[in-house]
Amino acid sequence: MTKNFNCPRDCDAVLGTNSPPLTGAVLGGLQGVKQRLASPSVESRIAALKEALDYGEPGLELVIDALKDESEPIQYNALLLLQQRTEPKAREAIRQSNPYLFFKCVQTLKGHTHQVNSIAIDPDGQTLASCGNKDGNINLWQLNTGEKIRTLAGHTNYVRSLAFSPDGQMLVSGSHDKTIKLWQVSKGEEVATFAGHRNWVISIAISPNGQIIASGSRDKTIKFWQMCTGQEIFTFSGHNGSVYSLAFSADGQTLVSGSKDETIKIWQLSTGQELHTLISHSAPVRSVAISPDGQTIASGSYDKTIKLWDLSTGQKIRTLTGHTEAVRFVTFSPDGQRIVSGSWDKTIKIWQLSTGREICTFTGHTYSVTSIAFNPDGQTLVSGSGNKTIKIWRCD
Repeated sequence: MTKNFNCPRDCDAVLGTNSPPLTGAVLGGLQGVKQRLASPSVESRIAALKEALDYGEPGLELVIDALKDESEPIQYNALLLLQQRTEPKAREAIRQSNPYLFFKCVQTLKGHTHQVNSIAIDPDGQTLASCGNKDGNINLWQLNTGEKIRTLAGHTNYVRSLAFSPDGQMLVSGSHDKTIKLWQVSKGEEVATFAGHRNWVISIAISPNGQIIASGSRDKTIKFWQMCTGQEIFTFSGHNGSVYSLAFSADGQTLVSGSKDETIKIWQLSTGQELHTLISHSAPVRSVAISPDGQTIASGSYDKTIKLWDLSTGQKIRTLTGHTEAVRFVTFSPDGQRIVSGSWDKTIKIWQLSTGREICTFTGHTYSVTSIAFNPDGQTLVSGSGNKTIKIWRCD
């Protein structure tokens, strides 16, 4: 006989034919669980979630529904409960809610002769570019298969940074040879070389409209170039150390820079004005990123922390701690809900943006994690390492 989970059990309270008072004691059974899940008290709702699983599949459905609750503590506790379940429905719900819990290293790419300094994925999610070779070469890979497509040769020293143009047709590289090169991806041909920095080019960023290249250097400056002509437009000076990382806002009006001088600067491109200098890190700022909605800056530092900032005001939101060594790279997931960090502690960590909570940790690298990139749909994550390898992570 089919069990009716709505029927009272021996331990349930029964109110007879009367409707339960809104301010009175709560019914037992599944209906009681549902009533407590509608409570304004988060503590009561969490307790009800735990009890829901005593009521078979109907109770499991309630816990799955709680993954979409507006309250993050409710979502989190529902996730913890579902992680203990073996039903396919529960596993699929977790996968849909937080796919990173299921990410595994599916492939390791080898071919570099030095640590992987930078990786980039084209907007179509088809091509992966990586650099790190001592000879200045750049490797292009088929992301789905891990097959090497071609090698771009032209730089005469280490390549430190890579970025694809928004249309995916061009790749920009910055090198220790003090130059920036523009490459046509489909043919693997060098299109132009931009020279002007007096020291290593360490960081590269391309404006959202694909018209402007920004480059940060060991000479402590940020230069801006017209992509189509190679003309240097203007230079920002203000940092007292190497400019390690650059990020454009989604509207292309703002640039954020992170530096060896332990600061982050926010620049207004239309005027060249330095809007804010963010001071909180106690060591060089190695990486900066801006959320897709243009509201939040994430910064990773050699002080082992990640800090979140309000882009418009420059105010610090919170500090994320968990890495045991320097944070080498930070980026946002394509949906903007999570932050991903790579560290000298050989791990990759995923964090919830809204709460700063650490969601999960990827292990597998045997040396520092130096660079991270998502494909556009967020279903693949790629990481570069100091041991000359690249790892591809997907749902298992």
